[in-house]
Amino acid sequence: MSEETHKAPGLKLGRIGGVPVYLSSSWFIITAVITVSMGVQLSQTALVPAAGAYLLGFACAVAIALAVLVHEVAHAMVARAFKWPDAHIVLTLMGGHTQFGSFKASPGASLWVALAGPLSNFALAGLGWGIGQLAELNIYLELLLDFGVYANLLLGAFNALPGLPLDGGRLVESIVWKATGSQYKGTIASAWVGRAIAAAVVFFFVVFPFLRGQEVQIITAVVGLMVAVFMWQATTALIGHSKLMLNLPTVIASDLMQPASAMASAATVADVHLRRAQRGGQVILVDPRGMPVGVVDEAALSRVDPAHAAQVPALAVSRALGEGAVVAEDSDGRELIDYLASVPTAEYAVISHRGVVVGLLHQADIVNAVTGRRK
Repeated sequence: MSEETHKAPGLKLGRIGGVPVYLSSSWFIITAVITVSMGVQLSQTALVPAAGAYLLGFACAVAIALAVLVHEVAHAMVARAFKWPDAHIVLTLMGGHTQFGSFKASPGASLWVALAGPLSNFALAGLGWGIGQLAELNIYLELLLDFGVYANLLLGAFNALPGLPLDGGRLVESIVWKATGSQYKGTIASAWVGRAIAAAVVFFFVVFPFLRGQEVQIITAVVGLMVAVFMWQATTALIGHSKLMLNLPTVIASDLMQPASAMASAATVADVHLRRAQRGGQVILVDPRGMPVGVVDEAALSRVDPAHAAQVPALAVSRALGEGAVVAEDSDGRELIDYLASVPTAEYAVISHRGVVVGLLHQADIVNAVTGRRK
C-alpha cells in the first residue's frame, strides 16, 4: 500500500530503515489506560510517591510502545529481505501492525516474517534482564526495566501463540498452506485457532477468576475483553476474505450470464422483435466496429406501438453499456472483480472466444456469486 496514493493512517513519526512509522490516534487511548492503571497500582505499593507513580505509569506505556515498535520493525526488515513491497508501520490501540503492498508470498517467507516480531521481543527481554543484573539502578529505573522485561516476554509469548491474527498463527497457516497448496485454506484454519485463543483469553481473565471466587481485576478484564474482541473481529474478516478468494475461481462468466445475441445499432424495434422471435434472449446492440453500445430494455420495448415499430430505432429503447463493458465467457471471478473496479457500468456484454456476443452479465450477479450468495 503506497503512502503517496492513500490517506496517511495516522501521525507520521518518521522512518526507520526506510519504513514509514505512523501513530494512530487510538494509541493515546491505550496509553491513558496504561498510565492510569499502572499509576494506581504503583501508588498503592508505596514504593514511589503518587505523582511519581503516574509518571512511571506513562513511562511504562511508552516502554510498551517501543516494544511494539521494535516488534513491527523486525517484521518490516525481514520482509524487506524477501522483497515484500511498500511496508509501513502503524502504532494503534491494540499495539500495532505492519502493512505491505500487493505481492505474492510463500509459506516459508510468511513464517519467517511473522516470527521475527516475537523473536525481537524475546531478545529485548534478554537484554533488559542482562542490564538489570549488571547495573545499579534507582527505584524508578529498576521498576521500569523490570516492567520492560515482563512486557517484552508477554508480548513475544502471546504473539507466538499459533492462531491468527497473532504472529504464531502463520505457523499453522504455513503448514496447511504447504499441505494444500492454498494460502486461503491455511488462513481459515489458523483463524479458527485464533478464535479459540480469543475465547481462552476471556475465560482466563474474566470467567476463571469469577469461578474461583476471586475478585476480577477490572483493568485486566477490560484489556482481556478488548484483546478478545479485536481478535474475533480480525479472524472474522480473515475467514470472510479467504472464503471469498477461494470462491473466485469457481465463478465463471458463462454460468452467470443471460443468453444474448448482437444486432447492429442501426436496427429498428421491428428488427428486435423478429430477432427475439427467432432466437429469444437479450439483444445487445453493437456499433459498426462491433463494439457493444447498448442493451434493449424490455420495459421500453413493450411501450412501442407495433404500428410504428419499423420506424423506431432500437437504440431509442436501449440502456447504454459503458465503454469497455465486455468480458470473455470463460472469465473467472478474479477477472470479473477487476472489471467491476475498472468499468463504470452495471452490465457487461459477454463474448465467446471467437468474438461473438453470447450473453449479458449483470454486476449484481457477479457480486452475489463471488460473495457466496449465488442463487
